[in-house]
Amino acid sequence: CDVESRLWAKLQDMDTLGYQWRHRAHFKSFTLDFVEHEALLVIELADGEPGRVQSSDVTREKVLVAAGYTVLRFWKSEAERNLDDVVADIRQVLEDRPATPPSV
Repeated sequence: CDVESRLWAKLQDMDTLGYQWRHRAHFKSFTLDFVEHEALLVIELADGEPGRVQSSDVTREKVLVAAGYTVLRFWKSEAERNLDDVVADIRQVLEDRPATPPSV
């Protein structure tokens, strides 16, 4: 089972907390690895070496941030070694996000 499938299973477990994750979701001209639209959170699993972000990833992140999303990028190698830590980081970001104001 590859790390993307394992992370997807962990994110689906968060459905019981009220999160509705989407996998391989389209946003504008991009395909996002994982997104929770209500929380405005995007999770990207990056190939390559830690610290070497592709210019296309930078462009995508700018578009997402401008639309109000937070982007968390994890290296696949990091997620393979420490998937529980990756999930803990995601949960922490979700817990720390400001509460959505009630609609009037």
